[in-house]
Amino acid sequence: MTARGLLQASSRQLLIDVLLVARGALIGQAPFVLATPLITRLYPASQLGIYGLALAFVGIAAPVVGLRYELAAISASDRDDARALFSLSALAIVPLSAASALVLCALKTLGIGSYNALSWTIVAATCLTVAAAGTYSTLRCWLVRRHRFALVSNSTTLQGALRAFLAVVLAPLGAGAMQLIAAELVSRLTGAGMMALRGGLRGTLGAVRIPASMLWQRARKFWKYPLLMGPSALIDSAAAALPVPILATYYGLEATGKFALVQRVVMLPATFIVSSVGDVFHAHAASISGQHADSVGSFLATTALRLLLFALAIYVPVALVAPFTAKWIFGPQWADTGLMIAVLVPLCIAQTVVSPISRGLLLAGREERKLFADVACLVLPIATLYLMRKHSILTAIAAFSAASVVAFVIYYVVIVTALQKGLPALRPAREQ
Repeated sequence: MTARGLLQASSRQLLIDVLLVARGALIGQAPFVLATPLITRLYPASQLGIYGLALAFVGIAAPVVGLRYELAAISASDRDDARALFSLSALAIVPLSAASALVLCALKTLGIGSYNALSWTIVAATCLTVAAAGTYSTLRCWLVRRHRFALVSNSTTLQGALRAFLAVVLAPLGAGAMQLIAAELVSRLTGAGMMALRGGLRGTLGAVRIPASMLWQRARKFWKYPLLMGPSALIDSAAAALPVPILATYYGLEATGKFALVQRVVMLPATFIVSSVGDVFHAHAASISGQHADSVGSFLATTALRLLLFALAIYVPVALVAPFTAKWIFGPQWADTGLMIAVLVPLCIAQTVVSPISRGLLLAGREERKLFADVACLVLPIATLYLMRKHSILTAIAAFSAASVVAFVIYYVVIVTALQKGLPALRPAREQ
């Protein structure tokens, strides 16, 4: 197939697979969106603030507990490499989850970032959620490599629906942060269990025996992932999660609870696009690079343009409507959240466009450049938020959003520049 024909076919298949995965994310997130007006009336804003702190920690720790070997496995050209990398990711989850638990205990004991507001029960549930999220991520990447996008979609649907359902059902037991984090834990475990059972994980593990020497060889071969991609993922997730503890420190739990809920709701379209397109783009771009490596840049540009048009179509109406409808949707005491949503929209648009295609840096073998770009996405917005801490919370959030847009523009330039320098040929086999 010619480079042009391959690009057109891959673009069509990318759209089909993205829609398949996005369907699961959209249907899974719909119950939470629909339940949000009920949640804001069932749970006090301060409890949502504590829940937001717990989720912020999960968001920072969970992406790195597999040492990013699961991402290396998607691009691996050799099937044995991929299997060894998935095993390394799985083996890393337990010790790194335990290490993250020690960090959270220290944060609570020292009262850093208002984490002393978490009870020890919530701390335990949060640590278990980190391990569950890491397991879910590894299983998801395993299925993505095998192009099992339908199963990824179904597991996402189940997880999202169960999260919203349990949050409402458990409210009569106390309407506190513990009920919310319990719903989070159960939903993630259920989603991971579904992928493991229906994806044939047991049969795969029974048929494959990977010696320790092979694991060590692959760990050395793919050293960039834990040493460069691990810190990169930590920085990337910290950029998204750190605003919650910072706002909790300077504005209190009630204001933070409002921001945490608003951030989660307004980021839902961006989140499901990033998760859906990111994995599918990675798998298809890796296939293209194995046949016509010089076409990956065009494939990335086409994907970015489509993402921009989609983001504008979704978020511009949200920014215009939110300030006038928030008090009716969330309740009178949540009226100020409408403006919070509006000022976060530029950040959402930028993230929707750039985050999914950041996998291009992995294909180019430019992991160190991704680390640099992630540092920019952490330092600029978080430093801006800290410097604005003496202003109103709305002003601080608006400045944070603007700084994030600048950081994502830098990120995009880094991605394009890296791909212009060429990339090695990779052709992962689709595994059945």
